[in-house]
Amino acid sequence: MKKTISAFFIMVVVSLFGFQSFAQQGQFRGIVKYALTWEGEVPQGAPTSFEMKVYDNKTTYDDMFAGCKVITNAENKTTYSMFDFSQVPVEGVTGKWYIKSKLEDKDFANITYEPTSETKEIAGRKVKKVNVTMKSDDGKEEKEVIWVSEDFGPTMDLRSYPGLKAMAFEFPVDLQKFKVTFKVSEIIEGKVKEADLLLPVGFEEVTAEEFKEIINILVELNKGASDDI
Repeated sequence: MKKTISAFFIMVVVSLFGFQSFAQQGQFRGIVKYALTWEGEVPQGAPTSFEMKVYDNKTTYDDMFAGCKVITNAENKTTYSMFDFSQVPVEGVTGKWYIKSKLEDKDFANITYEPTSETKEIAGRKVKKVNVTMKSDDGKEEKEVIWVSEDFGPTMDLRSYPGLKAMAFEFPVDLQKFKVTFKVSEIIEGKVKEADLLLPVGFEEVTAEEFKEIINILVELNKGASDDI
């Protein structure tokens, strides 16, 4: 009888330990899909979905606003923004470029995250309401409400909400003439390999200043073409 109880107890402990390991941040591997809801002057061809691959503390996705592929690593607070201009036939522009940046405390010193006790369920997970206050250098404040999971995904957000130690499950992006709300619609476990989160070969590193010069070449070229019309 004692042996039976001991075996049952061990099974329970192992099951609970396994569940807790899965629930911890930085230990999910899979795909997180978001549904997009647009308001205002919606851009033509605006996408209705977005997905992010997650591998422990790393993520990768296509940034539709910046026009680049992104890889983030919450463990070392590093982000890679990749731009493929290999098909642009312009001297000084043609190529595959990436900008490497590291999140510093100063980068989110003017952002305040205020967790509340209000919760709800999104995609089968309990999420918490967080009030966000962003203060610009001139003292102006912007406020947002987001819903986050504190036990899922990477241990820190590096890009959408720098310094947030949670994963945003519902959040707005307000760009003057239109607004889009991202909301997790589906979570798919597996189907992601660590290789999916590695920097692809063929990309050359440039600084933010050097990349700005590359963009300036395109801007001037486009300006000249407009003047000729």
